[in-house]
Amino acid sequence: MIVTITLNPSIDKSVVVDAVVPDAKLRCSSVVEEAGGGGINVARGLRRLGTQCLAVTTSGGFNGAMLQQRLRAQDIAFRSIEVTAETRENLTVFDRGANKQYRFVLPYGNSQPIALEEIRSILRSVEPGPSYVVASGSLPSNMPRDSYARIAEMVGELGARFILDTSGEPLIAAIEKPVFLMKPNLAELGALVGRDELEGEEVTEAISTVIQEHPCEVLVVSLGAAGAYLGTAGGVRHVPAPIVKPRSTVGAGDSMVAGIVHGLYSGMDLPDAMRLGVACGSAATLTPGSELFERDVALRLYEGLKG
Repeated sequence: MIVTITLNPSIDKSVVVDAVVPDAKLRCSSVVEEAGGGGINVARGLRRLGTQCLAVTTSGGFNGAMLQQRLRAQDIAFRSIEVTAETRENLTVFDRGANKQYRFVLPYGNSQPIALEEIRSILRSVEPGPSYVVASGSLPSNMPRDSYARIAEMVGELGARFILDTSGEPLIAAIEKPVFLMKPNLAELGALVGRDELEGEEVTEAISTVIQEHPCEVLVVSLGAAGAYLGTAGGVRHVPAPIVKPRSTVGAGDSMVAGIVHGLYSGMDLPDAMRLGVACGSAATLTPGSELFERDVALRLYEGLKG
């Protein structure tokens, strides 16, 4: 079983306008509303690849009810932790004339902190027990910065592999705990080694440093259109991305994680699962707004990377 955790979910809305013009009424088209947030996006990606999982998420208010409805509509099993705050919204606006995308991230409302013991209880109740637990996305501002570090300990107690995709203080705190795989970008990798910028060989050196000095088995560093680095105790390798013309980068990182986890869960070795992850991330950039990858496109790109 794969479990995903989303402590700061959202309703992701995307629209298209002819042009973003100040003070004008902007007529929107192609309106899409999706359940979003890192772990939920990973769950959606896994579902598209044919892998069942359990999505653990918070939800509150009208938007929380909509979030649950969207998950049911996509046949994604979930367990909801009810909170008092309204589930937040995100808005993506695509300017057709300028061929540019604008992303607006709305704040999370005031709520009581989420009880991590409830997370522990859910993880212990999963049958069959989880083999992978994926936590992805930001933390609500009122939660302790070491929340993911504490979840890593819970997952370790269950004998499962913990995969984390987050940033800032929660990432730095979690690196001190046994984590199977982390997926920082270049800036986040720099934060892990105390550097503002990394260039050239400094990147691979930083990856090696993290692997050697912290209990993290695998480090996947996303590079956008340049693909990603895969770092393990055996060394660092670059996995190039297929050449595509991107329409939107929303959900590309979560799609990459979904591809990697699906590959590992299906029995692929790590390099092959990594190629599938890169293919899924690239395929996600070909879809508009908050749409994730199309399965057939991702698999076609993956076959190209295998060659």
